[in-house]
Amino acid sequence: MGSLTLTDLVEVDLGKLGTAVTDWKKAADNLKKLASSADSGMYAKSERARWGGDNATVTRDFVRKTKKEFADAQAQAQTTYQLLEDAHTELVGIQKKVRTAVGADAARLGCRIEDIGGGAVRWFFPHVRGDTDERTQAERDAAQALADRVTGLIGHAAEIDASVARALGRSHGNDPNNFGHTNYDSLDAAQEERAAELAQKSLRLYKEGKELSEQELKELGTILKYNADDQPFATRLYRELGAEGALRFQAQLSLDGTAEGGTQLQLARSIQDSMGVALATAQPKLGDEYTQELMRLGRSNLDLEMLGNRIEPKGYQVLGTLLRHGTYEKDFLDKVGNDMIAYEREMHGGAWSRPDGSYAGMKGFGLNADTTGGGGWDPLTGLLEAYGRNPDASTAFLQANVAGPGESMTNLDYLMGMGSDGKGEGARTWIPDATSPMTAGEDKVFGKDALGHALEAATTGMPFDHGPVSPHPEHTPERLAIMEKVVDSLAADPKLMDDRMADSMGRMAGEYMPEVNNSLRQGNTFGELYGHPQTFDTMATVEFLDVLGRNPESYAEVTLGAENYSATLMNDVVKHPDRFSGTPAVNLQNIAYGTGTIEGILGGARHDEIVTGGQLSDKEYNEQLQKRADMFNSVFGSTVGLATERVPVAGEIINGVTEMVVGEVVKGAERNTAAETADDAGQASFDARRNAVEQALNGLALAGTPTGVNETDLRANVDTQSEAGYDHGDQLHKDAKDFYQRNPPE
Repeated sequence: MGSLTLTDLVEVDLGKLGTAVTDWKKAADNLKKLASSADSGMYAKSERARWGGDNATVTRDFVRKTKKEFADAQAQAQTTYQLLEDAHTELVGIQKKVRTAVGADAARLGCRIEDIGGGAVRWFFPHVRGDTDERTQAERDAAQALADRVTGLIGHAAEIDASVARALGRSHGNDPNNFGHTNYDSLDAAQEERAAELAQKSLRLYKEGKELSEQELKELGTILKYNADDQPFATRLYRELGAEGALRFQAQLSLDGTAEGGTQLQLARSIQDSMGVALATAQPKLGDEYTQELMRLGRSNLDLEMLGNRIEPKGYQVLGTLLRHGTYEKDFLDKVGNDMIAYEREMHGGAWSRPDGSYAGMKGFGLNADTTGGGGWDPLTGLLEAYGRNPDASTAFLQANVAGPGESMTNLDYLMGMGSDGKGEGARTWIPDATSPMTAGEDKVFGKDALGHALEAATTGMPFDHGPVSPHPEHTPERLAIMEKVVDSLAADPKLMDDRMADSMGRMAGEYMPEVNNSLRQGNTFGELYGHPQTFDTMATVEFLDVLGRNPESYAEVTLGAENYSATLMNDVVKHPDRFSGTPAVNLQNIAYGTGTIEGILGGARHDEIVTGGQLSDKEYNEQLQKRADMFNSVFGSTVGLATERVPVAGEIINGVTEMVVGEVVKGAERNTAAETADDAGQASFDARRNAVEQALNGLALAGTPTGVNETDLRANVDTQSEAGYDHGDQLHKDAKDFYQRNPPE
């Protein structure tokens, strides 16, 4: 049988399958009556009869076997009915989604989805007379995402088809003279059984120096992919494997896949992803005893039971690769995360061995099969990724004090580098996550990116990879305390800002624009505009923004966040003037001044960095702006953007803000890459000043002119206040540099 195609799925008449379901239901019900009749009639009479001799023995045996066959036939019919009914229900739902995707969704995007066979599809934009056929990256990304969604649905349908065929074969047993083989009460039960069977078989084979065939791995990967988020499925799988078996299974496949590469690696990667999701799904039902067993194994060397293997990773190192995927509950992360930190500190940082792969001629093998994130030898990378998807757990974790050698410190102090004394005493030494000592440099410390994700979740109250969220979670005292600690620490020691954390730090600053604006307003009286949030230390806030402004990624994030916040707040002031004291005209000018201040600080930081890095640095800044802009629009659409969604405002999310802001910021950045200005830091600073003014006027244009206000005069005043704010920010930037030079941290 060939692969299921888009055409198959769209055009198949599932009504016929529905009819078969009805027929098998009738057959199962009728056979149930026959089985009951045989039991109470023929069988009961045979057992009560007072027969003697050989005929009695033969007759009774015949009746007993006949009664059993009736029961077995009913069970097999019931299994067939259950499998077909479940398949019909799921396939109808999938077919509906596919038809909607290739019809309504594709039409909305202006593209078409075409069947290219083998379960694959392609997207294209049909030519329209008079059209230039030029498409934005956001449009291309949206079309690709739609095609990927359709491909996934086709794959899911194919997996259901294969699972039903396999289960029906087992139920039938290929014996025309005998009913009563494997029975299932649902399609899920059949899939659960097969996944556990293949995983157990894999464990047995590795003991013998063998492994599952490529076809078996594909089958297992497909079943896991489409069932990992089903709790009964995931719970049964992890219970049957047991905690140790599950960790061993994960490690065996990853080490084998990363060593061999190719298809083996792709399959190992898919299975690892699904096993992580399945553990997160199953964990609440597995209970505390299972968690405690994982923790016990976490501190122990794990015998992988692979013929010829000499690697015995700690259980936590293997668990860390699973934690990268799925959303885990807070209680589970509280226990596992703090115990992992405690064990690491007890071992003075030497808990996690990093094997040298050169002895086997395998330089790149590892526990982590993902394309990113290192080899998996540092389990905190996976742990912190898990915290990045559970904001409440991350907030509690980073504020927790875990016992360890030396002075007490929070997990935040330990992980970020402040240490117990604020100068790094006892702080974590991050290990390069690679197997070859020759390539294990600082660029292999992948955990800092995950730390950024955990910080982002802890301070914003949202998963680092969240989609549109409205309303935003409040900035609780706990979240504010972590954010303030980050601001103060980076200001005091800019070296704590690892480049891999830059995007997260920029988004955190964007989320805290009310607090940032309030902290920089000093003697001005318009704090009410920002909702009277907590005020951070002014000099620390300036220096924090300077640190972010020196990195292209964080500069792009915080710039887009600041401008979106400004434009949205302007709109709110005009549309809902009753929410604010003072006149809308004055409030608009104050907003322009505040945002200009932030732009002045960032502009000063960018100026200083370009002086150091020259034209290449300026080019990198602008490329990052374009990259972030493309991401905002492609992920969230051109009308409601990521930056707007990330900034908490008093009013509603305003459609159009991000499209305008992103476009204008990038347009301004493009001017800075012109040949005559790209290597001139002074010119770049001038353009940054001009960009700040233009952004304020663009925000004003979107908001509109308040009733009774002269538009020309208002534009002139907003222009003036934006420039004044920029100059104020530029001066604050100089003052902060002077302040920290004269008052270095003790």
